[in-house]
Amino acid sequence: MAKSIIQGSDRLRQTLAGYGKGAQGGILKRLLNTLLRRTVRLPSVEIGFFPDAAYPDGTYVAQVAFWDEYGTQHAPPRPFMRATIAAHQTEWGKLMGAALKQSGYDLDKALDIVGRMISDQVKEQIVSTDGPANSPVTNLLKQRFPTGEYGAGDYWQALKDVAAGETAPDGKVLVWSGRLLNSVSYEVSDD
Repeated sequence: MAKSIIQGSDRLRQTLAGYGKGAQGGILKRLLNTLLRRTVRLPSVEIGFFPDAAYPDGTYVAQVAFWDEYGTQHAPPRPFMRATIAAHQTEWGKLMGAALKQSGYDLDKALDIVGRMISDQVKEQIVSTDGPANSPVTNLLKQRFPTGEYGAGDYWQALKDVAAGETAPDGKVLVWSGRLLNSVSYEVSDD
């Protein structure tokens, strides 16, 4: 598909080159060349977690999101990205059409609108995810460290305390310090 677009763009560029004579033709030719380059490299929107989002200890939010999405050796998966896609992907075409109309058919503005709306859907999914339940150790850590800032020693102490019978109320899965939720973002780019 991309190859035929490029070949079609080249043919159109060659055809229009004949119209590019004279002062006005030079302006037209530059404008059309700019438009043709743009049609080959369309902007896109990415939704997720970007490198500037990190926890105070330096752990990237994207890494934690991956662990939450797919699980680890010690934690079950809590798929919120895949759940968002499954729940909403059929809406996104209509959403893009409405965003194009709303933006006066400005593709960058339309993608900005769509990116914001889909990132809001991801946030809603994070908040609405209700299982699998947190482990007793996680619940105890959430109670002791509401902002999520704890060290290895705190973890080992919570592990010992749970083994000794200490408990804490069930905490909300995927929601602790708010950093994961608040780090969901989007970027519109021409890459």
